[in-house]
Amino acid sequence: MTTTETVTRFKKLPKVTQYYKNEDQFTPGVAFCSGCTLEHNVRFVSRVLGKDAIFVGTPSCSAPVLNGANDGAWHRHAHYACTMTGVASSATGLRRAFLKAGKDATIVCFTGDGCAMDVGFQPLSGAAERNEKIIYICYDNEGYMNTGIQRSSGTPLGASTSTTQVGSTGQGKSTGSKNMPMVMAMHDIPFVATATLSHLDDYAKKLDKAREFCKEGFVYLHVFTPCNVGWKTPTDASIEVCRAAVKTNYFPLWEADHGRFRMTYKTKKPHPVEDLTSLLGKFKHLDGAQLAALQAQVDKRFHVLQSLCAGFTEGE
Repeated sequence: MTTTETVTRFKKLPKVTQYYKNEDQFTPGVAFCSGCTLEHNVRFVSRVLGKDAIFVGTPSCSAPVLNGANDGAWHRHAHYACTMTGVASSATGLRRAFLKAGKDATIVCFTGDGCAMDVGFQPLSGAAERNEKIIYICYDNEGYMNTGIQRSSGTPLGASTSTTQVGSTGQGKSTGSKNMPMVMAMHDIPFVATATLSHLDDYAKKLDKAREFCKEGFVYLHVFTPCNVGWKTPTDASIEVCRAAVKTNYFPLWEADHGRFRMTYKTKKPHPVEDLTSLLGKFKHLDGAQLAALQAQVDKRFHVLQSLCAGFTEGE
């Protein structure tokens, strides 16, 4: 690609900076792995939601940065650290305390898939059922990456992890991942959406909606967040992986606004899921039958999503 072509292409990109409400609240150097999309994620959330957003976090990949080091801090946000079983409950208490004091506050739970889908699912589901006025962001890196790359409910079918190893006794995870965004949508909360770091304009719009909708009730955002270490990819491949996940419908971008489903990015000609798995070392062992099984799951979930979106389109 020539310099002229590159400049032309850049000019056509969405002006994501219009969503930045304030300067970066994080220090230049933080304790994330090289190439980790989680750093991009938390910085982006901060820039869009604003410096007054209050983070609630748990032991996870983001904990070292959100908690700080020794007596120093890596950001200027208010942050409350709690257990994996208490994040949604703690956020509930914080939000209610601010409401009682007559103050408006944007409370943001920021956790991994292990907390959202497994260890902390019961309080998360409870907070959603009560329609607490908080934002819950799950950064999905498809496993317990911080503690040794163990499988979680977010780990996909066939993926190799330290607890679903490839060898004489197994060929990766034998079951599929939990369709967590859809599970949360079934709670009938004001807003549910998926997002990823390769489509920042889409993500920014959803964060803007999240800030408004959390004033009336629970908001859940599920963000596809590749892990270079656990997924066995080069440090410069994270955004390429995000794009491939969207192009293959492995991770479609959609939202449910008060129960009304809508695709926010449509892939005209979906690529085969192999275009994604071929980029990831954790899938390098998959044979034809395993790829077909994963493709069948991707197709089934997307068909369900399409049906939900089409149902509302036809009724309007």
